Amino acid sequence: MAEQEKDNTMTVVIAVTLIAVIGVFLLKKDETKHLQMSGETTAAAEAQVLAKHKDFNNDVLKLAE
Repeated sequence: MAEQEKDNTMTVVIAVTLIAVIGVFLLKKDETKHLQMSGETTAAAEAQVLAKHKDFNNDVLKLAE
């Protein structure tokens, strides 16, 4: 009898799916790392930053009054 070739299609599909799922989990784990590195902020620190902020609002109707 002739040897029958083994079909590896299902193995390839499972391998690609596993790689994709593992990649998504690794990216999700790394997603919020930059938020933890920035440190804690306080209301006073945010108020100090916002006090220096200049508003560049181009509201023409408000200027016409």
